Amino acid sequence: MQSKEANDILAKIQKSVDKSGIDADSMISQLQKAREYALKENDPLLTRALRLAWQHLEANGGFEISYLEEAETQEENFSYMLALMQKSDNTYNRDELREMTNLMQSEA
Repeated sequence: MQSKEANDILAKIQKSVDKSGIDADSMISQLQKAREYALKENDPLLTRALRLAWQHLEANGGFEISYLEEAETQEENFSYMLALMQKSDNTYNRDELREMTNLMQSEA
């Protein structure tokens, strides 16, 4: 994300996940706010990733995507995705975000 405000939202969610786990109800509205910034930035990958993330949380009450082999919890995978979004200008991060969004879409 290019917007400081959007990155602040994502960092706040990530901090909450790392501290007390995933609270889907409170995080969905925050992800929707961050998505508005992605729309303004005209970034289809982030727009899609944020939409799929909040829809996934809404449908499952948690983050049921196993992406990192070494991750032991859903919180670690979700926190990793949030970190990728904050540094989405990196090509490798975008590739991994694309893979994670494809996983979310295939499990929908």
